[in-house]
Amino acid sequence: MRRLLAALFLLTCAPTLIGSAQSQAPRPPGRGGFTSAPSEPAQLLFHEAWTRAPMSQPMVQDNLGSKNLDLHIYGNANEIRKAFHPEEDYTYTGETIENWALTVSDKNVLWNLTGDGRIRFRTRNSGYRFLHVVIKTADGKYFVSEEGAGESTAWIETDYILSNLHWRNLLMTDTPSNASNRRAPNPKRVPIVATSPATPDLSKVDEVGFSDLMPGGWIPSTSRVNAFWLFGKSVPRK
Repeated sequence: MRRLLAALFLLTCAPTLIGSAQSQAPRPPGRGGFTSAPSEPAQLLFHEAWTRAPMSQPMVQDNLGSKNLDLHIYGNANEIRKAFHPEEDYTYTGETIENWALTVSDKNVLWNLTGDGRIRFRTRNSGYRFLHVVIKTADGKYFVSEEGAGESTAWIETDYILSNLHWRNLLMTDTPSNASNRRAPNPKRVPIVATSPATPDLSKVDEVGFSDLMPGGWIPSTSRVNAFWLFGKSVPRK
């Protein structure tokens, strides 16, 4: 009888005991190494939507609507266009013949993008183009996210919490990696190639932007960015 009662007790209480044990078990850290919400929510740092100006190819500093930002274009700088239409402006990269990247920085501050720091893109990509997040940290290193916004037939907005992303080192110089290279390096070339997995320091970010890590394919295969937002905290430059 006692054994029967003990068995019934275990059957009745086992789910509760297991659920309690699971709730007390330690959780694995997130991709960015944090497990709890930040004490201060990220604030809007800027919203860039270009200027209402005629088409410009290449893009230039005056195409930025936020005048406290500096424009940086890597790779095919001359082939990136700021398109102009009656109701919208956006980037057009269909004429690029090599990889490219576009970023911005603030003249006065760095950005702390830890915790819930995030970037938002409004995109309308075509031809198997995925727009990845590109950052440059205060130590001069470049990184690119594995995640990216895909193609769509209408404008879509995508948010990325930077500490949740999977990052890769971004090769920005044509540098040999061993002694058996058959091709001589080209110091003028900026390859913009994702390489090994990385964990960037998001507490001091110098530049933020985007790239699809691919050459253009004219209108059928291009990345279009109508606007992007950055949320985080400002860190004064020293």
